[in-house]
Amino acid sequence: MSLRIYRPSLLLQPYVTAIWDYRNLLAGDNLALSILPDTATYLCFLYEDSLTTVHGRRRYTTRSGLAGFQSFRSDLAGAGSISGVSARLSPWGLSVFRRGIARDCAERRVDCRDIFPPYTIERIEDDLARLVSSEDRVGYVDRFLRSLLDHGAGDRLVQTACRALERSRGTCSIAGLARTLGLTERTLERRFHSQIGATPKKYARVVRLRKALLERRRQSNWADVACLAGYYDQSHMIRDFQELYGMSPDTLYPRLEFSSTIGFSGLLDLSESRSSAGWP
Repeated sequence: MSLRIYRPSLLLQPYVTAIWDYRNLLAGDNLALSILPDTATYLCFLYEDSLTTVHGRRRYTTRSGLAGFQSFRSDLAGAGSISGVSARLSPWGLSVFRRGIARDCAERRVDCRDIFPPYTIERIEDDLARLVSSEDRVGYVDRFLRSLLDHGAGDRLVQTACRALERSRGTCSIAGLARTLGLTERTLERRFHSQIGATPKKYARVVRLRKALLERRRQSNWADVACLAGYYDQSHMIRDFQELYGMSPDTLYPRLEFSSTIGFSGLLDLSESRSSAGWP
């Protein structure tokens, strides 16, 4: 498996955090790759074999597809070679590339042929398969996204709300945030849901748990992590781990040692072979 990560062009950077080029994503030891909730959405163009995604109790098999906002773990699988280019979008990025679909794409994987004209996706897949270098494939997808860009479809107040929730580690009051933005709580919720695909409360829950997971590297125990992350108690935090990640903190945390992407994304290898029993 090879995975290379690129910065998007300057025009895309408010809406795309990274573009990944990968070959044989699930080859070798990568038999249990998952995407943990991290507020991003992923627009994936595959040019070899199809990818199967298990999200909650639903299974999706697509070639090129979109993973909308997710509040619980997605597990990846596939036969053959899973190769492609994926754009990791900012929480509000999807709306500027395809207006009005964020809510409908949340908590699921959607075939790109249901979002864009099928002939456009087929052409992209064929063209990516012919390109030799990672740089050429990434540049191709970057140009395609720039051709779709609609700045007017964004909502700056929602973007401001997302950044405030990130800064507060998901602990700020939604009612207080709405007042700061000059909105009613109901209006903020409606606009947020339209742009992000989730309510501010659900978004904050994902942010808070992710911060707790990463905070464990700096703390000696989970009780301290729960306190710093703003949980009522450790049991409350553990319930969130089980509901959103599908496993306990002590089961999940050792896998972070082997992840080169978890610091800025949700991609993580959850295979047993990656576990380290001695990890502190």
